[in-house]
Amino acid sequence: MKFFLIAAHIFFLTAQNAVSQNFDKGFAAYMLGNYSQAIIEWRHKASSGSATAMSNLGNMYEVGAGVEQDKVLAHQWYNLAASNGDVVARKNKQDLEENMTMSQISKALILAKKCMISGYLDCD
Repeated sequence: MKFFLIAAHIFFLTAQNAVSQNFDKGFAAYMLGNYSQAIIEWRHKASSGSATAMSNLGNMYEVGAGVEQDKVLAHQWYNLAASNGDVVARKNKQDLEENMTMSQISKALILAKKCMISGYLDCD
């Protein structure tokens, strides 16, 4: 039990340090299980064109972390991240497509296009 408390304390301090050093606040929130804050942070960064934030949002929708699991929205975010140069997102999108229907993929592509046209403001 004592080990767990020490590990949790170290983790908390590390996360606080990351935030204080202006690292990704979304990542710190995600690691602490504060998914709603992670989504807020990453949507803000995604609206500024951050491929990493887009990829992270894709992952959240793929696994259902803090949001309802949604392959279409996961694909949308991975596609946007891949379009902005994120190689991992490109692979995640391809893997996800193996478990999607053509209709779902088509819908995801339409949503991604709408998001891009809006300057990443109309993305869900």
